[in-house]
Amino acid sequence: MKIKKILRLLSAVCFFAVSVCVLFILTVSLTDYKPEKETVLTNMPKAAAPDIDTIEILTWNTGYAGLSDGMDFFYDGGSKTRTDRETAMKNLEAITSFIAGAFADFVFLQEVDRASTRSYNIDMLSAITAKKPLYAAFYGINYNVLYVPAPLTSPMGKVESGILTLSRYVPSQAVRYAYPVKQSWPKRLFLPDRCFVVCRYPLKNGKQLVLINTHNSAFDSGEQRREEMLVLKDFIMTEYGKGNCVIAGGDWNQTPPATSTKSRFDAATKYFTPLPIPDDFMPPSWKWISDGNPTNRFLDMPYVKGKTKETLIDFFLISPNVEAIHSERIDKNYRYSDHNPVVGKFVLRR
Repeated sequence: MKIKKILRLLSAVCFFAVSVCVLFILTVSLTDYKPEKETVLTNMPKAAAPDIDTIEILTWNTGYAGLSDGMDFFYDGGSKTRTDRETAMKNLEAITSFIAGAFADFVFLQEVDRASTRSYNIDMLSAITAKKPLYAAFYGINYNVLYVPAPLTSPMGKVESGILTLSRYVPSQAVRYAYPVKQSWPKRLFLPDRCFVVCRYPLKNGKQLVLINTHNSAFDSGEQRREEMLVLKDFIMTEYGKGNCVIAGGDWNQTPPATSTKSRFDAATKYFTPLPIPDDFMPPSWKWISDGNPTNRFLDMPYVKGKTKETLIDFFLISPNVEAIHSERIDKNYRYSDHNPVVGKFVLRR
């Protein structure tokens, strides 16, 4: 009799557990973020053409103010999902202060949280834009999940995050373009919906300056990133074919072609491999712009200078009618984010 009672109890527990899992998956499926292929963020066709020839762009993955030098991260082989709240607030203050003091004409930011458990529901979007009141802001959501249950011992929880472009000038249009999703169900329910944000600016010669803020996939076999890059290539080649000036930048989660930078950045962890972009991916007249210094540190351990692995995944790509004057990695020793900011200065050849 006791064995039968135990078996019935186990059956009831198993049934309850399975029911909870099914209900959870169903709920996440029903609330799954399904953005359109193109989402217009602003449309002002009568925007005045700014009188610009030389521009400066800052790009920085802010690590949701939670991936400072004392952190490791479970996706990258560590164990943590977030730092303590006090450190997160200090990181946010340092990040916003740096952005406030930047003189760049355009700012490309990635991993800007708006309402996420991992960043204590801090509205980074409002905090950053408040520091740049004279800049137009365009936000493309790329991670919106009701609840991420991994890791089981300390779930990441709710995530709402995106990429943010700040602009000194008013664009004629800003659009969020969705990258293709290759992951299978139900895994894709808990992963980012990658995208790139495009801002267009009319030029005096009737053409356009097309600026692209991108944040590509990271923890995939490489197939997802290859698909994303093909979509991006098709887009930028079409724009250049119209005579437009094109600059793309951000966190590519890939290293530039070996022909354009130092070749020492072949580091990887068990979970994250920043694949190299093939040397022949773009025509030779297109240029990959960086100063050759590492911009990202691996999160399998807290940062220790000279010991923690580093790589170069934040840089720019420019069309043949754009010239790079200067590019610089600003070394912050990963104190506030697992990425260092990168600045590029460019001349438009009209």
